[in-house]
Amino acid sequence: MGEKRQRRVYSEAFKRMVVQEYEQGASVPELMRKYDIGGWGTIKHWVRKYGRKPYRTETVYIQTAEDLDHVRRLQKQVQDLKALVADLTLENRMLRAALEVAGVDPKKAAMPSSDTSAPKEK
Repeated sequence: MGEKRQRRVYSEAFKRMVVQEYEQGASVPELMRKYDIGGWGTIKHWVRKYGRKPYRTETVYIQTAEDLDHVRRLQKQVQDLKALVADLTLENRMLRAALEVAGVDPKKAAMPSSDTSAPKEK
């Protein structure tokens, strides 16, 4: 036969103390090691029951140097594209204003034809 598992019962004061440390920034694994608490859901349950703040999800990002470089390049590309959109928006507004000053309705202004074929003969 297998070993009997020991069931631990924690006092409410102990639970509240652990929750207080958690709310002050301690991580769940850190508290589990410090107080020899078994079960990943134990502290989460206590936080929901006794905590003043919600249970926080702890995310650990593991990246290679190449991943980090790729993210930085993408962030730079996003910044460049935002600047380009801002420039084009400003240019568009200036052109619309110039058309309005000239008395031309920007919505009805003739757009250059995209048809580059030779003119049709009659």
